[in-house]
Amino acid sequence: MSATTSNLLRSSLISLAATSISLAAGFASSIIAARLLGPAGSGKVAYALWVATSAAALADMGLPQTLLRNAGSLSGDGETWKALVRTALRSFMISVSMVSAAILVFAAITYVQRDARHAWFWIVTGLLFLSYTFHVFSTAIARGRNRFGQTARSTVLGGILQVPLVFIGAWLLGPTGVLIGYIARYLPQALKLRGYIDRDIRPSREALTPEMHRYGRYIWLSDLIEILVLSRIEFLFLGLVLSPTSIGYFAAGLGLAGLIEQVMLQISPALIVSFTDAQAKDDRQMLQAAYSRVIRIVALIMLPISFGGATIMPDLLPLIFGDAFKPAIPAAATLLAFVWPAGLSVIPWGMIGASGRSALLLRVQIVSGILTIMLLTVLVPLMGLEGAALARATIVTLTFALLGRTAWKYVRVAVPIAALTKTILAALLCAAAAGLGIYNFDGAAAVATAIPAGAVAYVLAIRFLRLITPEDVRILMDTAGGKLPRASRPLVNSLLNLVAPG
Repeated sequence: MSATTSNLLRSSLISLAATSISLAAGFASSIIAARLLGPAGSGKVAYALWVATSAAALADMGLPQTLLRNAGSLSGDGETWKALVRTALRSFMISVSMVSAAILVFAAITYVQRDARHAWFWIVTGLLFLSYTFHVFSTAIARGRNRFGQTARSTVLGGILQVPLVFIGAWLLGPTGVLIGYIARYLPQALKLRGYIDRDIRPSREALTPEMHRYGRYIWLSDLIEILVLSRIEFLFLGLVLSPTSIGYFAAGLGLAGLIEQVMLQISPALIVSFTDAQAKDDRQMLQAAYSRVIRIVALIMLPISFGGATIMPDLLPLIFGDAFKPAIPAAATLLAFVWPAGLSVIPWGMIGASGRSALLLRVQIVSGILTIMLLTVLVPLMGLEGAALARATIVTLTFALLGRTAWKYVRVAVPIAALTKTILAALLCAAAAGLGIYNFDGAAAVATAIPAGAVAYVLAIRFLRLITPEDVRILMDTAGGKLPRASRPLVNSLLNLVAPG
């Protein structure tokens, strides 16, 4: 097994383990907000989260992505990377201060025009912006230096703090209190930023090369389009055309789909670091093998969850969020059914970003952003929630196709179409089996029956279609087997061999 593939899987597995805990905490927080605040209150929280993350994307100027790519092992262990961090931090602090001041001014205007309660909501949103922004900057440095274990521990700690604080905050303070819990989620890693700063190293203009500035600028513009347009702009259209309650409905559907998408977004830094190392070695065969294997394995995980989850949505959504969210079922099912292209898009994105061709990413984002606004302008007034969901499904599918084509044209790596098609077929069989449980039962009984039925059908489909090879099993066991409890290793190995016949 190549060192690149091993390191890639190891870093990804570390990120995935921590992310799973963090996502569970985030999802639990969404449920708490929905149950205690209802659709309108949870919609207000969702809108504030979008504002905070959008403000963070505006303030970071692409510097975290620049550090992720350039502060790694290739920059050495001496003063080079430390000078880069110090220089980037100086520019970062200026932009963050400007955005923070703008949020405070808006809170002051809100106080004058409305009341102190609404003003405090936006002040706390500003604090969330600061917590999240420094979390992103600190995480980029740590992951660039391959400190995935450190960021994993911080992520877990943040998730542990988040859930009880969200519950207490929602109970006592409503939407503003929920935001306090989200602030706590990002603080552990944000506070570690001081440990990455060597104050004996002075900032230097030469540390950020013209190539780094160009890469960061294009990534920054791409991220702005992603956050402002491609991420949650549906909230803006729904709020203008319908009501804040519709935002709560849509946020509930996105919460389920986001569980899958966020896993891939957390894995993406490991992809960029590992793909950068592989491209530096100029081994195209190794690069293609790593690219294809990651797509195949990720698709094997995402597709059954995506299709199966959409199938059981009529019983799953009310079970989780309550009957008040039943109007969100059709939109939620559409969002989950098409979340897999969004997750897979991270892989060609990471490959293109690792090659330094950030201008290509910006080009794809511009096309996707323009089409998103056009579709939402037409579909939301016509179809409401379902129109917003259909627009997102169309755009994420198109974006994956554009990124895959771009990666092939400029980096010469190809999406394994045949393997992906067979995986889609297996996932459809999984969804069909799960549908039998939904058709014959209701509520919790339907979900409890559908999930194991779908899982059994999927395992059989994987074996029949030979979607997992013995080499995949060997790589996974070599990479992750040592992390498993000794007693469970034979069982895991047997299960893998069951779905991957020699």
